[in-house]
Amino acid sequence: MTRWLRSLGSRCAARPLVVVVSWLLVAVVVTVVSMTLGGDYTHSSTLPGTQVQTAETLLARHLPTASHETADVVVQAADPRGARSATAAVAAAVVHLPNVVSGPPLVRWSADGATSLVRVEYAAGRYDLGHSALAALRRAVRSVPNAQAYVGGSLARDAATPSGGLGEEVGIAAAIVVLLFVFGSVIAALMPIATAAVAIITGLGVVKLLAGVYSFNDTAPELATMMGLGVGVDYALFIVTRHREGLRAGMSPPVAAAASTATSGSSVLWAGITVVAAICGLAFAGIPVVTSLGFAAAVVVACSVAASLTLLPALLSLTGHHLDRLHIALPHLRHERLDPSAPTLKGVPAPTWSARWAREIERRPLAYLIGPLLLLAVLAIPVAGMRLGAPDAGSATHSSEDYKAFTAISRAFGVGANAPMTVVVELPPGADPASVDAVLRPGVMADPDVASASPFVVSPDRAIGIMNVQARSAPQDDASQQLVVRLRARVLPSVQRAFGTRALVTGFAAGRYDVGHRVLDRLPWFVGAVLAVSFLLLMVVFRSVLVPLKAVLLNLLSIAAALGVTVAVFTWGWLRQLVGLSQPVPLETVVPMLMFAIVFGLSMDYEVFLLSRVREEWRLGGDSRGSVVRGLTATARVITAAAAIMVSVFLAFTLSSDVVVKMIGLGLAVAVFLDATVIRLVLVPATMSLLGDLNWWLPRWLDRLLPHIDVDGAVPVTQQPMTDPYQDNDVPMARPTA
Repeated sequence: MTRWLRSLGSRCAARPLVVVVSWLLVAVVVTVVSMTLGGDYTHSSTLPGTQVQTAETLLARHLPTASHETADVVVQAADPRGARSATAAVAAAVVHLPNVVSGPPLVRWSADGATSLVRVEYAAGRYDLGHSALAALRRAVRSVPNAQAYVGGSLARDAATPSGGLGEEVGIAAAIVVLLFVFGSVIAALMPIATAAVAIITGLGVVKLLAGVYSFNDTAPELATMMGLGVGVDYALFIVTRHREGLRAGMSPPVAAAASTATSGSSVLWAGITVVAAICGLAFAGIPVVTSLGFAAAVVVACSVAASLTLLPALLSLTGHHLDRLHIALPHLRHERLDPSAPTLKGVPAPTWSARWAREIERRPLAYLIGPLLLLAVLAIPVAGMRLGAPDAGSATHSSEDYKAFTAISRAFGVGANAPMTVVVELPPGADPASVDAVLRPGVMADPDVASASPFVVSPDRAIGIMNVQARSAPQDDASQQLVVRLRARVLPSVQRAFGTRALVTGFAAGRYDVGHRVLDRLPWFVGAVLAVSFLLLMVVFRSVLVPLKAVLLNLLSIAAALGVTVAVFTWGWLRQLVGLSQPVPLETVVPMLMFAIVFGLSMDYEVFLLSRVREEWRLGGDSRGSVVRGLTATARVITAAAAIMVSVFLAFTLSSDVVVKMIGLGLAVAVFLDATVIRLVLVPATMSLLGDLNWWLPRWLDRLLPHIDVDGAVPVTQQPMTDPYQDNDVPMARPTA
């Protein structure tokens, strides 16, 4: 593998202008073509095989108006007279909007007559209208004088566009600051940013093109950008760091670029493959929304890997020896210039903090194993109280129009009016709708959490009948999901027995309940598939049984800890104001699965990068414990810098208006922080020091079966003697410098 990567890096470094121009042309062409031929993102959340999906299919077939997109405009005035005047003005304003069904809209009045709820119906199915329809409706209602009018309901949920621009800008700015601190050079810092930017633009263009033939959720671009920024900058950071080592060792820029591609590039390639495999494992969830998010992120990650292995060597070759120009004088980087005189100890480089730390762990590995394990176990405790659901507009920031509409509707009509449930009953031929209603209504109204129920409406072909049910609890509350359970288990069976037909519950709360159960049902299979694939990949790469087993177990522990922190912030409400949350919310049903896939993949980045260097040292010296020390010493700083970039990028996405993106951003930031500090800097070297030579044990029969892949730089470009600063004698150790 390293031979092929070295050849690839050499070719790109030999023709840098051709490679750079080619990448820019591809990015521009893909973007332009995707804007003209690409499809639109959707907010649809279909879930085949569930009650909700079956009910929605029946509604679309027999009562299309019930599946039309609707919006609720809540109108408030100082007195009933003013409310009636303002409501009439709103009704007159909305009927002229595009796609709105002609005729007077349905109006519901509050008990005091000072608030009305205007139901606007569109001649289009749910998810068929975009943000432009929502924006036009909001402009129309704002023009009504002497009243307050806010838009809520289905359209506000379905057509809302997540605002991730600020998160992206803050993330890029934070990454630049960290890179400047790490490299102390403006040019070196811009290399990873430029590579990641081109990869993200290209990847998003590809996703937009694929949206023409595959349904991508509208959160996919923001999630893919988050992943692209994180891994793209990190992958480039690994290669640039190794490239600078080659330049300091006296290599020419093209040779150093090829060497870094052959060594760190090999780690980047396999880390990227692991990330893509873990994310694509989301297809096992059987949830189209989750699968689309995973595929979008995988496309951008794949583009980031490709850019790091081709575009970056070309850029590094172009910069030549000017990589450290525009230097920033930082005290900790005095010895890191390409032509420095480094401080020495006995004629060799003075030991860094990472070297001292690695030697300390090697001396007392067991002592450094127990404490971190207890810390991660404590952080994982909130997972036991995890509650899955769907945050509603009541959790939005208080200044947003969604929150104002939600609050106004809740005060005037009850919190359940924001998302009522719908009971759908298939009517047998010749059945009397009044008889069905006589059996259904008493059971529904007997439930203590039911506030009201609409009249039983029959479709024109008399195939189905529907009843809208308003709960006393908010859509995101656990009580609403429990109401769904009681209706399905206690009320609807009596209708089914009496008439020999199907009775189903659909709506916001019912949909979230079905998604949550699908997640819980598929999660063990999904986790098992991801663990198996990751274990096999690491076993092939590192020719070991215990190393991948340790990696899998430690990654599971870090994921549990990160998920626990996310539950504590969002569901328990601890420090929720820091992420812009107004009240505690349940964990979005798809977040645990998304977090597991993404975090597991990202954790393998650092695992592959650290272990490839440790294995490289072990193959050269044959000393298991010493190789752990030297590998950690060589990679600790770059792993720490890479983690700082990822944490900064992911935390920046907590500024998003999308609660799901907030959850994923915080969860990934915590996971990466724990992984790069507690796991990679403490637990991995401690366990590997304890295992010693067992780290690289592999049965002979298994070694013969597995394909041989070189990932640890077995094709060194050049070598020079190096000396261990901790030895009392100056015994040279042949070790590759690139």
